Amino acid sequence: MNKLVVMVLAMALAGCGWFDRKVTANLTGYSVACVEGVRYLQFPSGVTVQYERDGRPKLC
Repeated sequence: MNKLVVMVLAMALAGCGWFDRKVTANLTGYSVACVEGVRYLQFPSGVTVQYERDGRPKLC
């Protein structure tokens, strides 16, 4: 039963972006997310589009 509660809680937190924003981004400095074919960088304080060197948005 405890494993089930932990699994549900982990999926709920990861699903809403809380885990990436609060844990992964704080440990590594950023995390990468793909939304509708465009890569985004999630920082502890916000999010931005990841760009190619020529200025175009980086695709997944």
